Amino acid sequence: MMNRYIKKWFIAFVLSGVCFIGLSTMHNAIYAKDIDQIENDYDTQLGIYGMNTENGKEFKHNVDERFAFASTYKAIASGILLNKVAPSELNKKVEINESEIVANSPVTEQYIGKTMSLKALIKASMLQSDNTANNKIMQELGGINGLKHELVQLGDHVSEPQRLEPDLNYFNPNSKADTTTPQAAAKTLNSILTSNEMNASNLALLKQTMIENKTGDSLIKAGMPKSDTVGDKSGQALTYATRNDLAFIYPKGQEKPIILAIYSKKDQKDAKPNDKVISDSAREVIKYLK
Repeated sequence: MMNRYIKKWFIAFVLSGVCFIGLSTMHNAIYAKDIDQIENDYDTQLGIYGMNTENGKEFKHNVDERFAFASTYKAIASGILLNKVAPSELNKKVEINESEIVANSPVTEQYIGKTMSLKALIKASMLQSDNTANNKIMQELGGINGLKHELVQLGDHVSEPQRLEPDLNYFNPNSKADTTTPQAAAKTLNSILTSNEMNASNLALLKQTMIENKTGDSLIKAGMPKSDTVGDKSGQALTYATRNDLAFIYPKGQEKPIILAIYSKKDQKDAKPNDKVISDSAREVIKYLK
């Protein structure tokens, strides 16, 4: 008798699981149609990966398509550095030489011939997307090869850093150089945010710079309810209308974040991006992920 009840319970459990998976897949498909419509309306291609680390929901759309990562990977580079150093090491002074200054370096260009701390470089890179600051952070990681090594250590065998700022922003769809996929970017960010090796104050610094960052205010943040806490790092390449955003979202009352990567591009090399592509997509995806 007992075996019969156990068997019935097991069958019911399995069927309920199948129904849940089927319902989840159906909902994903419904929202995917909304994303298809956004792609059609804006004549763009989107790659989206989102995961709710609290309830396990995932949203996938072109998750394995390659996009230029542009400045979204400033969050990855800064996060990796923060994962490697002790808080006291963030006071290390780094010289800023005139020959190192590249385009879009509003903070570091004020320190030519002077020094900046690693902490100041991280803030410049994250809050004002300062390109020279990110290049200096890359130096601390051992250059491009050093970043590649760290990415592999985090389980990212997909992202292909090959150039420094600003050259990495010249996206070529026929090359893997300086590209990633939405899924790889989101999972790498999550690996950094959940690293057991990062000091708590360093993690707080990374999160706070992403929350205070203003360069993405018209992107994922614009698609979220005001009650949500959102941190992001935006990116915009110089070709093929590349516009991206990589974010974490804490819905009100939720302890674990939603990680969301939205990347976009067009077929025409000189096409211009539209931030509403990202914000409209985020607004639809978050409905599913919650």
